[in-house]
Amino acid sequence: MKYNNDTSHQIMKVALRLFSEKGYYPTTTKQIAHEADVNELTIFRHFGSKANLFQVTTEHYVIDAQVDHILDEVEQLDFEKSISLIATRICDLYEQNRKLYKVQMKLSDDEQDFVKLKLSRKMIGVLEPYFEGLKMAEVVKGDPHIMAVTLITSLLGAFTVDILGGGTAMIPAWQEIAAHHVKQFVALYQN
Repeated sequence: MKYNNDTSHQIMKVALRLFSEKGYYPTTTKQIAHEADVNELTIFRHFGSKANLFQVTTEHYVIDAQVDHILDEVEQLDFEKSISLIATRICDLYEQNRKLYKVQMKLSDDEQDFVKLKLSRKMIGVLEPYFEGLKMAEVVKGDPHIMAVTLITSLLGAFTVDILGGGTAMIPAWQEIAAHHVKQFVALYQN
């Protein structure tokens, strides 16, 4: 069944909010139906099951199309400016997907198969060849895969602490911490 209609979108919007606030198991289809102003049977007609609603919702809302564009217009910049721009774009993607990260954090280890946010893996896949090219041009030193993983995990770590702290755990803001990570990254890997 296609999910590209107003009713499906309304159900998914409510489901995303409730899943991010309460988690998967505590959120019931009855609650979703009530807040989406639809009959509970409508959820099952549109999605078949709560598990499928969850999967379709997370896939629908993940904003990963921009991952392929995190390297746009960085080749003419020096290494520090390019990493700063890349990090800003990555932070923006994390922020755009904040609700989905909240959902994922509420899953227990045995529930992780429900949703696999592909953003970090996809970003590593985009960054690794970029760093390989910089290494061949002798702009950077280090293993390109480790560099990609290091950059992503440092940014994601600051973002995760912000989510876990409800936006109150860090002063300065997590994006400022991420900018500091970028400076350390450049100092570590630049030739």
